[in-house]
Amino acid sequence: MVLLNILGGVALILFGIRFLRKGLERMLGHGLHAWLERMSQRSWTTVLSGAAIGAVAPSSTAQTLLSLQFLSSSQIPPERVLVFLLGANIGITAMVQLIALHFFDYYAVFLIVGVIGFQFCRGETIRGIGQSLLGLGFIYLAMAIMSDAARALTHSADFETVFGVLLHHRLLLLLFSTIMTFVTQSSTAAIGLALALGEAGAGSLGLLIPVVLGANLGIGFNSLVAGWPTPAGRQLAFSNLIFKGAAILLCLAGFSYLESWLGHSPGSITRQAANFHSLFNIGVAAAGLAFGGLVTKLVQRAPQGAPVGMRPVATHLDPAALASPVFALANAARESLRLADEVKIMFEGSWRAMIEHDVALAREVQKHDDRIDDLHTAIKMYLSRIPTDAMTPRDSQLQFGLLNFCSQLESIGDIIDKNLCTALIKHAHDKMVLHPDDRAILQSLYEKVLRRMDAAISVLASRDRALAKQFLADGDQLKNWCIEVQKVHYQRLVGADPESVASSQIFLDLINVLRRISGQLNTIGHTFALDPAEDLPETAET
Repeated sequence: MVLLNILGGVALILFGIRFLRKGLERMLGHGLHAWLERMSQRSWTTVLSGAAIGAVAPSSTAQTLLSLQFLSSSQIPPERVLVFLLGANIGITAMVQLIALHFFDYYAVFLIVGVIGFQFCRGETIRGIGQSLLGLGFIYLAMAIMSDAARALTHSADFETVFGVLLHHRLLLLLFSTIMTFVTQSSTAAIGLALALGEAGAGSLGLLIPVVLGANLGIGFNSLVAGWPTPAGRQLAFSNLIFKGAAILLCLAGFSYLESWLGHSPGSITRQAANFHSLFNIGVAAAGLAFGGLVTKLVQRAPQGAPVGMRPVATHLDPAALASPVFALANAARESLRLADEVKIMFEGSWRAMIEHDVALAREVQKHDDRIDDLHTAIKMYLSRIPTDAMTPRDSQLQFGLLNFCSQLESIGDIIDKNLCTALIKHAHDKMVLHPDDRAILQSLYEKVLRRMDAAISVLASRDRALAKQFLADGDQLKNWCIEVQKVHYQRLVGADPESVASSQIFLDLINVLRRISGQLNTIGHTFALDPAEDLPETAET
């Protein structure tokens, strides 16, 4: 029964960490990425931002995924991303510090306040705070359960015999802690279990130090698994492992001195082990600041092997991020912006082909539609794989907006392919000339639609309700403008010659095509003009 309680405590820690991370995502929202990009402009602020994120979201896998976001966007150099990841490892130790300070004695307070905020409040920020407090309450409750179970173990003669053997096999302890951290994807669970044993008087620094070292090594292997699908991710993970591995070897080489020094430091044995966990990661981060650039360059020069065989599109759609809606939606949003850029290139090329009567260019634009279709399919399939029960109303709104926007972009690509380019190729040899006024109107409408594409991208990037409403209002104005210029065009046709009447059909067809493209863009405005807390149905909670 004692061992069962310990295993149950470990399981509750894992659930609490996941629940805490979901609550923080709900509380902080998608503005987190913009803040991190601002903080990551300098090396020392990069360490601080990593430590802050690691403290509020103690998950090594989550920190690796966020680091890979930075790598994929190419906005931060690899050596600075490495520093961010090492800083996040410092932040993760904050949870162990709170455990060593006996915060778990107050788990009931966290649970009560968390339930009130999460279950009975409507605001997403308040509910996020409540969910985070609930997650902390679960973790502290787990520590209380494991501490009680560990005290019961101290009275077992068999247990004392096993621990006596383990104290003389540090590498075995380190390996056990590494495997436990790798399997559970949580250093807090492995170290928390060791702290519970130390709190009950069943462990010594000779046991706790190898467990801490193994937990840090396990975090490194978790990062390697998360980053393995991409060459840049593998390079980041290997650089991280090099620094951690070197620090672990130094600690093992001077183990007796380290144990003696920690033993003379103030505080209980659990306090000393928690301090060592933090100091270890601070030292590794300091080494990363000093030598991160050198190590990163060496790893980049190492042979990378054959490419993994990924598709040329959708390179940011990392399946490992699907468990975290904030990261997964950030991936999909970045690819949606890329899709918008691809459609814009297609639109500009088709218009240039029409102005210059360039059939070869029109055919190239049509081939580009295949790329649009592939990218749209990849984004759609990726978004459909995000677990719905893990998303907040805000997440659901963004998912819906991305699906709709990408669908409309794909439709715009089809319109350009089948209406603009096909018509151009079909009538390439016609000598029909548009009236100068009609040509000027079409050019003006093309430029207006092009600006609306840019505005739609801005709405998607910002998700600002006021901007979305203004975007819809501009669409209505453009529609009214098109109606007015068509009226003027019809008036000019009165008494016109047959050639002018024939060219009129081409003008009206192009007007309608451009209006359809503008109308397809409106969906992004309709989606983000809504308030997710008021207009979207409730989703299942986690």
